[in-house]
Amino acid sequence: MNPTAALARWAADLRYDDLSADLVGRVRGLLLDHLGVAVLGSTRDHHRRWVSTELRMGGGEPGLSTVVGTALRVAPDRAAFLNGVAGSSGPNLDDVWHGSLGHPGVGTFPALLARGEEVRASGRALVEAAVVGYEVTMRIGTALGRSAFDRGWHPRGGCNAAAAAVASLKVGGEQRAEVYQAAIGLAVNAAAGVVGAAYFSDAWYALSGQASREGLLAGLAAHAGLRATDEPLAADRGYLAAASDEVDLDSLTEGLGGEPMLMLAGQKLYPSSGATHAALEAAMTARAELGRDAAEIVEINGWGFREMVDVLGRAHPSTALAASMSTPYVVACGVRDGGFELSHLDPGRIADPELARLQSVTRLAVDDRLDRMPPRHLGARIQLVARDGRQATAEVLAASGHAGNPLEFDRVAGKVRRLLAGRWPEASVERLVDGAAALPATDVEALMRVVRLGG
Repeated sequence: MNPTAALARWAADLRYDDLSADLVGRVRGLLLDHLGVAVLGSTRDHHRRWVSTELRMGGGEPGLSTVVGTALRVAPDRAAFLNGVAGSSGPNLDDVWHGSLGHPGVGTFPALLARGEEVRASGRALVEAAVVGYEVTMRIGTALGRSAFDRGWHPRGGCNAAAAAVASLKVGGEQRAEVYQAAIGLAVNAAAGVVGAAYFSDAWYALSGQASREGLLAGLAAHAGLRATDEPLAADRGYLAAASDEVDLDSLTEGLGGEPMLMLAGQKLYPSSGATHAALEAAMTARAELGRDAAEIVEINGWGFREMVDVLGRAHPSTALAASMSTPYVVACGVRDGGFELSHLDPGRIADPELARLQSVTRLAVDDRLDRMPPRHLGARIQLVARDGRQATAEVLAASGHAGNPLEFDRVAGKVRRLLAGRWPEASVERLVDGAAALPATDVEALMRVVRLGG
């Protein structure tokens, strides 16, 4: 059995009764996290523009699938796209997978929920579909490795298309392995996500939306009898070979059937790239140990893995998206303000002269030891030097919420309450928390009603 067929067979055979209580509890937290971040994302101007663009294209016909944060119910493919955009628009608050620097939740949940609402899926089906979607995207991402990103392919637009395909099939009750196999092939045939076109622009927000839409369509097409090649992932000219220089084929199936990969997904407390979080927390710790005012700091030295330095090392961002992906800016905020919040993405804060000064004295370098740690850790070490010569250094390997340091459900609920305070009715936020906590007793329609405007 080839790797794609093995993944497909596992996805088709998975049943809720096979899942541990800990795993179901993890799904609750990941689902709540995703929906809370998507509601926040739906309030942002660029998401409203994507919605209006879809409506101008004829996307406003009545349907069964909710567009998060609006009163709209549209066809599931359009809801999957728009909710994928919303889930990416938090910004940078959606969950992460270190193995590919990917974001499995925003690849899995938008298509799953859009299709699940259409078929009135149960909470048990939702949980099954989430486990399947995370497994497929995280395994494909791990097989691709970090070189896919180096070559310009973002896992939001690539691996997530396959996640959307299998998750939408699972929530719809599909049981035939050959359909899952075809859906994976049809999905990766449509996979995209060009880093050079997306960073740091509005196109970035669309990466997950496009993967969600294409994956959902791939699942429906496979269900209708359309087929791809038998081995679209591992073939000589398959998706992995096309997108990566360091393919690890064993990652597609090694340990399949054991503890699901979903348990390794990380979650974010801060609205910035997950690759900046260890540096942020190390900067906060070093500042506390130094015991000096930020104005006294004359040198900031940082060491980490190559993506933290080479991809996210640009200082002095000019937009909110660029700020959320700037290690120097995030570290400067941690040093001066002791954290990184949504308010740090406001234009006035981005242009703050003291934060600009701290970025100017920041130097980053790749550390060989830390660069060998992904996907297990996305670690960083930060050294602060004060004007009087006093120094403090701190290292963080597993930032809060990341693999090895997971968030409990109550902390996720606190994050969602904090993000949506003043932006969404408090009663609706509590209904969302309660609905996620009650899984699998809560069905998809009940959950989506809570995140529908006026629902």
